[in-house]
Amino acid sequence: MEIAIFAKKKQTKTGKAFVTYLTTLTKKDGSTEKMRVKFRQDAGEPENCPVNIVVEKSDINIDKKMLTREDTGEIFESKTLWVSKWTYGSPYVDTSLDEYDI
Repeated sequence: MEIAIFAKKKQTKTGKAFVTYLTTLTKKDGSTEKMRVKFRQDAGEPENCPVNIVVEKSDINIDKKMLTREDTGEIFESKTLWVSKWTYGSPYVDTSLDEYDI
């Protein structure tokens, strides 16, 4: 299966920079879910995001956790897609402006 991976640069409270990877997966009922993506050490991380990657179902899994927001106390479910093995897919094409008359 081919999925689009996006990268977001973040910073810790102490100023250390790091990258968070994100994707949106489509469920069998047609609904979508956004989740964090983590690449296992042996898999390596993609460069030049956004990028499409190809993964086999046997090389990925989803981890679900219940977390609490520090500022509001709200409890929410966090999902992480763990990737053990992947290859680059077709070139990523941004279609976010297709519905606009620009």
